[in-house]
This record gives sequence, C-alpha cells and structure tokens, in this order.
Amino acid sequence: MSSAFPQEHPSPHRGAVKVWVLLFALAAGPAGWVAQLLLGYGLSSYACYPSSEPRLTSPPPGWSAEHLILLVINVACLALALGGLFVALGSWRRSRKEKEGGALDVGEGRTRFLALCGVLTGLLFSVAIGFDTAPILSVPACWRMAG
Repeated sequence: MSSAFPQEHPSPHRGAVKVWVLLFALAAGPAGWVAQLLLGYGLSSYACYPSSEPRLTSPPPGWSAEHLILLVINVACLALALGGLFVALGSWRRSRKEKEGGALDVGEGRTRFLALCGVLTGLLFSVAIGFDTAPILSVPACWRMAG
C-alpha cells in the first residue's frame, strides 16, 4: 500500500529560520512605506493647510525645520525597509539547501520562498521610499513658495 502523501516534509529546513523573522522580513518594507506616507503627508499637509485656507506666511516657531523632520522620518522608514531586506537575505541564505532547484524551479521549500518574497518586498519598498524622499530634497515647502 503506497501513501498519497510525500514522505519528506515540503519545508525540511523550516527550523533554520524562525517564523517571526520571516514575518518581519515580509512586513518591514510595507510598514516603512506606509509609515513614511502617513507621517510625511500628515506633517507636510498641516504645515501647508493648518485650516481650510493655505498658509501664506512663515509657520509658527518649530515648523521651520519641516524639511529636516520629513527627511529624518524618511531615512528612518528607509532604514526599516532595508533592515527587512537584509533580514530576508540572511534567511534566504540560511535556507539555501532546502530543496534542490531553489524556490523558483520547484514548488516546495516555503521557508526559502517566503525569504525570497521578503527580499523582493524589501527591495521594492526601499526604492519606493527613496523615490518619495526625492521631493523633500528638491521641492520647497508651500509657505516658502508663497512668500
């Protein structure tokens, strides 16, 4: 009598990488991007539109460093996304010998597959945060253009 189920576990090196490490690797890039968007939008929109009318004069004290604060937020979010990328790369290397052929050739080896997904999300969201950082460095604040 033969078994319909494979004798070997589809993810034999699942103990080499902890589940929470894979979850961090998968979630760090998107979390950094979402935090960068929400914090950056909230801060810059309040600086430009504190009420229903746009700000046409210099902001109150403390708001003159808006670009610096936005830059710090973006760098912190980029560090989070890159941290997830490097954790995913480490997980991918630790699960290197999980299955012959790798995660792309064979439909097995979920630890390696999730690590590869973490590499891709970390890379893509790091690039997205980088693109969102460029306007901070090149476009002046709305109240600086009006004055």
